[in-house]
Amino acid sequence: MPMSVASSGAQRDLRVDFFRGLALLFIFIDHVPDNVLARFTLRNFGFADAAEVFVLLAGFSATLAYGRVFEAQGFKAGVARVFDRVRDIYLWHLALVVICGVGLTFAATYFGDIAYVKNIGVHVFADSPARSTVLAALLINQPNMLNILPLYIVLLMFWLPFVLWLMPRNPWQALVLSVGLWAAANLLAANLPSLQHPKGWVFNPFAWQLLITIGALTAHFSRKGAIPASRTLMWVAIGYVAFAFLLAAPWTQVPGWEKARLFAPDLLGNVDKTYLSPWRLVHVMALGYLAMILLSPQSPWLTRAWATGIGRCGRHSLEIFCLGTMLSFVGWIVMVEAGAGLALQILVNSVGIGILLGVAWALALRRRGTDWALAQSVRKFLAERRAGVQQLQA
Repeated sequence: MPMSVASSGAQRDLRVDFFRGLALLFIFIDHVPDNVLARFTLRNFGFADAAEVFVLLAGFSATLAYGRVFEAQGFKAGVARVFDRVRDIYLWHLALVVICGVGLTFAATYFGDIAYVKNIGVHVFADSPARSTVLAALLINQPNMLNILPLYIVLLMFWLPFVLWLMPRNPWQALVLSVGLWAAANLLAANLPSLQHPKGWVFNPFAWQLLITIGALTAHFSRKGAIPASRTLMWVAIGYVAFAFLLAAPWTQVPGWEKARLFAPDLLGNVDKTYLSPWRLVHVMALGYLAMILLSPQSPWLTRAWATGIGRCGRHSLEIFCLGTMLSFVGWIVMVEAGAGLALQILVNSVGIGILLGVAWALALRRRGTDWALAQSVRKFLAERRAGVQQLQA
C-alpha cells in the first residue's frame, strides 16, 4: 500500500486531473434532471458531492500553479497571475449565462414550456432586461446550475491571493483564519445577496473559502513532503466514509428497497450545502486524504486510456465545465420532449460524456501543438543568440 504522498515537482500530479475530471463528469450527470445515471454519482454515497471535490481541487491546483510565483516574485506578481485567470473565468461565466439564457428562452418559446426558463431562473432577463444584465455582471443574478463559477471568481479574487501570500509565512495562521471565517458565516448566517435565492448564494463564499484553503494548504505541505501518512488517520477516514455511506443509504434506490434504511434520514439534521456543513466538509476531506495516501501521483492506472481521457477533462476544467452545463440543459430538454425512458437516458448520457471526452482530447491536442511550437521558437531564439555570441567572439 503506497503511503508516501510527496510528489515530484518535475511530474504532473495525475490524481488532480483525474479526480477533477471525474467531478466534472458527475456535475454534468447530476445536472440532467431525472437522470438514472445520477444514482451512481458521489452525492448518493455520502454527504459531499462533486462540487466539494471540484472546489477542494481548485485550491490544490491553484497552489501548484501560482504558489511559486508568490514565493519567488512577490505578492504583486502573484496577484497579477491570479487575476489573469479570474478575468478568463469571469468572461466564460458571462458567456455561459448568455448562451444558456438565450437557448432556454428559445426552448421555452418553441415548445411552449415556461419551466425551461422558470426552473433555471433565466426568466428574470425577460422580466427586467437591464437590471438583470447588470446584476449578472455583478454576480448577483446567478441562474440555477450556473452558480459555481461565481464562487470560484470571488474566492480567487478576494481570498486565495491572501492565502497564497500567508502560507509560506504561517500556514497554520491561514487555516485558523479560514476556519474562523467559516464558523462566523455559519453562526451569523452571513452570505452575499442573490437575485434568485432570498437567503443568498447557493455556494456561500464565506463558508466555501475553507474548502479552497484546505486544498491550497494540502498542496503547500505536499510539496514539502509533510502530509502525515498515518495508518490511524487512514482508518479514521475509512470509518467516516463508511459512516457517510450508511447514512446516505444508496441501496434505497433499488426497487423494493426504498425504505430499507439503517438510520433515519434526518438523524444528523440539515446537512447544509450552502454553508458547507461540517458533515460535508469532513466527508470530502476524508476522501481527499485517502486519495493522497493510497494513490501515487503517477499511479500506472492513471496513465491508461480511460483514465487519461477523464484526466484531460480535469486539465481543461473551465471549458469542460461550461460545455457540460450547456449539454446538461440540452439533455434535459431532449428527455422532457422525447420521454425519459431508460434507453433515451443512456443515449443522452453516452452522447454527452462522449462529447466532453472528445472536446477535452481536442483541447489537449491543440495545447500540445501550441507547446511544441513555443518550444521550437525558444530553441530557434537560443540558437540564433548563441550564433550571434560566437560571431562576436570570433
